[in-house]
Amino acid sequence: MAVTFESALSRFLAECAHVTNVHDLATRWRIELKGGYFLDIFFNAAFGKYSYTLSKGEKRILGWDNAPHHPKLANSPHHFHRADGSVIASSLNGDPDHDLEIVRVEIEKFLNER
Repeated sequence: MAVTFESALSRFLAECAHVTNVHDLATRWRIELKGGYFLDIFFNAAFGKYSYTLSKGEKRILGWDNAPHHPKLANSPHHFHRADGSVIASSLNGDPDHDLEIVRVEIEKFLNER
């Protein structure tokens, strides 16, 4: 049986040590994190679209998505926006059970270094 987005999100919330609050905003989830950071999660299974964006204030820090605007990258359309502004291929594949674990590990690594 495939893991649902809701199950993957529940696991993310249970395992991420930095979560302070969660908001269901109808079209996306906003997860407040320690240090004034937040993670916006958009996932649409019907269209196969996702976006996971770590921000602070108005500034995007890290982001993963599958918008088709970087076609030359390996694993396109999946890509990762790094903190320095560069964009590289991503190991995400559109499966929230797989992807949210990678996002959690990277966010925890980033926040633990602050």
